[in-house]
This record gives sequence, C-alpha cells and structure tokens, in this order.
Amino acid sequence: MRDEFVALLTSQEGYHEGRDPDGTWNNHQKYSPAVPSLEWSQDQAWCATFTAWGATQTEGMADRWPITASCWSAVQWWKERGRFTEYPVLGGPFYMGKSGQDHVGVVTAYDGQWIYTVEGNTNSGGSPQGDGVYVRQRPRRGPGSPYGYGVPDYPEGTISADPALGGVPAARVGVPKAPAEPAPTPDPTPARYQVSINSLPYGYGAQGDQVTAVGRALVAAGYGGHYQEGPGPTWTDADTENYAEYQHSLGYSGTDADGVPGEASLRQLLGNLPGGRTVSLSHLTAAARTDPGAAQGHQTYGSEAQIVEQALADEGLLQQRWVDGSFGTRTVSAYAAWQRRCGYSGAAADGIPGRATLERLASAHQFTVTD
Repeated sequence: MRDEFVALLTSQEGYHEGRDPDGTWNNHQKYSPAVPSLEWSQDQAWCATFTAWGATQTEGMADRWPITASCWSAVQWWKERGRFTEYPVLGGPFYMGKSGQDHVGVVTAYDGQWIYTVEGNTNSGGSPQGDGVYVRQRPRRGPGSPYGYGVPDYPEGTISADPALGGVPAARVGVPKAPAEPAPTPDPTPARYQVSINSLPYGYGAQGDQVTAVGRALVAAGYGGHYQEGPGPTWTDADTENYAEYQHSLGYSGTDADGVPGEASLRQLLGNLPGGRTVSLSHLTAAARTDPGAAQGHQTYGSEAQIVEQALADEGLLQQRWVDGSFGTRTVSAYAAWQRRCGYSGAAADGIPGRATLERLASAHQFTVTD
C-alpha cells in the first residue's frame, strides 16, 4: 500500500494549477473535485487536498489518512490517534509551520540529514503556496525543517527513524514494477507561462540568478517601468509585463509577445545565454560502460563527465577529488547512489546514466542533456 500510494503521488510530478487571464496562478486544480467532501476546496491552497486525493485513490487508504483540506486539522487528526512524531516516517506526511499549519507533503525517503518528498501546491523553492506538484529535498533539522510527521497505519508496518517505532536510520520507498527508467513525463505547463532555456526556468514563478540577470538587463534597456522594488530572483508579474514591452519593441505580437522569454529574444537581450553547459547521454553511457575498466582519471569524455561528477559531488555522493573528468568505478558507484535516490533499485540502479535520472540531475545543477 505504501509503495502504491507514493508512486501515485510521484506520478503527478510536473502537474501545475491553473492561471487567471493575467497569468497569475489561481489554485484551480484537478484534485479538489475528485475527493468526496472536499469539492468546496477548489481554488484554495491544495497541498493537504493533494495528499487526501492520493489516499482516496489508493485502495484501503481512505480510512488511514485525514481527508481534509486543512494542514492544521490533519495534524490534530494524527495527534488524536496517537500517531504523530518528530521523526521522519516513510510514506507518511510531514507538516511545516509552528504548529504544522502551513504546508504538507509526503516522505518518499529519508537519511540522517534530509527528507525526500513529493508535495502539491509548492514550487522549486519549497514555498507553501506554489504552483504545482514537485519532488523536493528538505532538511530534517534546523531552519526549513518540518514541525512533525503523521504515522499512517500501513498494513505492511511502519518504517520510521523514531526509536519508539523501530528507529530505522535511513529508508526509501520502493518503485513498483520499474525494471528500467521510464520515459520522462512532458511538462504540461503551457509554454507561454514558463519555459526552460539551457535547463534554466524563465516565466512566472521561475527562480534563480538568471531571473535577476534578465530584470537588470531589462532595466538597462529601458524596459523596467513595472518594477516597484527593482529586479529580483523570483519572476513576478512585473517581469512579465516588462519583458512583454521588450518583445513588442523587437516587433513581436500576440502570443509571441506574452512576456515569457524565447531563446532568440533572450539572446538579443543578454548577448550570451546562461547555463550553456551540455552533456551527451550517449557519450556518458559509453564512458560509464568503458571507464571502470581503467583507473579513475582516464578521461574518455573529460568535460562532459566532469559536469556530471561535479553535480554528484554537490549532491554529497562523490568526493571532490574524484571530479576528474572520467567515469571510473567511483563515479559509477556515485551515479548508482543517485539512481537509488531517484527511486530506482536493482538492475535499474546500475550506475549507467539513463535519460530520466540524468535530466533530473541536469535540472538540479543547471546543465543540458542531448542525445
């Protein structure tokens, strides 16, 4: 039951709520109408509704999970049943805020430092009021860590770091029926709202230094009139309006001047596009199959392998001294650990890059994957 529940929620990664005509995210989504008794919650914050939807869609779970749109009410539901803990619970909900009232998601894995989650109504920055379903990583302790966790009554038993519940130090939900990496799920976000250029997002809700760079370039070009406080790292309505004016100045119109960058207009604004690092899936696959036969340091595809190795090192899976441009035995082992972190196991976690895991690594570390 636990694996099926988590697999269902994870399958929703990339789903986005609707937008108003002005492009503002509006909390209109498919989950509220699908949960009996929660139809009224449409157009409201929906993180709790998302988890309730998953419970009602998983056989036998509806009575084991709080069917509510309120995080605070859900916390009380768990506490009233004596099923609430300060330790991660595999397949259980985590709650954010001083009393758990701000946000909820589900734990898909945990270790000594982190929980790995699937969450609705969040974004790439982990906001409790976001735009879609995301797979995220959050700290177990300190700033940004959860208030606590619910303990579902799974028939297969509880897996938790709580010493009173078994004290399992690290765990990960299995991936049912996954003999090989699946094809990546297309991002359903309409292109006019948000795009990815060189693995960097642009458009409403996008975050990062690349957003600030666009804003500053718009101001320098004379198209910063809608900013009240100046450019920042989060793409807002002001960025969209300023960019639309810039597009009109280039002769674009209609949906081509919707305020979301295209590669041509962005290159014209910035000169050089950020995030232009590229790796070839076929090159890396070949390197991972041949380099382990040689000593670490044998550079079959040096610069491409080094990009991936640095990403693995940043994930804490490879020592920095082995970021050497090879895909030797240590790199293969580190990549296998990354595959397991992504939910794969057995033969599907063999350390040979597949498109799904490589694109997920690329998205997190700002490089591009080609064939």
